[in-house]
Amino acid sequence: MIEDDFSLCVLDNARKAARAVSRYYDRLARQVGLTAGQFSVLAAVRRACEETTGELAERLSMDRTTLVRNVALLERKGLVVSSLSRNGKGKHYRLTERGKELLEEALPLWRQAQEDVKRHLGEEDFSRTINALKRLSKL
Repeated sequence: MIEDDFSLCVLDNARKAARAVSRYYDRLARQVGLTAGQFSVLAAVRRACEETTGELAERLSMDRTTLVRNVALLERKGLVVSSLSRNGKGKHYRLTERGKELLEEALPLWRQAQEDVKRHLGEEDFSRTINALKRLSKL
């Protein structure tokens, strides 16, 4: 019987990489009182343009209930406000002034993390990795 080489398991390696990258981005985001996940939600809300909760969750590849929980925390922090959509079928979100300011404060840290990862992988592998991750996200 041939032994399976689990060191080549895409799932295992993707999870390990995701945890390591998340920890790294979290360390930087903590400097402004956020988690990396909260930063991602804030950035997505800034770009939301009338997206409903479901549409925003889909764009973030996030479970709807996880998004609602994250947004509720950001609302309690005074960073996001929600309102009913025009047709009354769902909510829309927008950043408060405080949310915009905090996102602007966090952006240089995100840019630093991006550059650090790019330097760690090298320019070519960075681009290949991003492209591979985008393809994998469509499985």
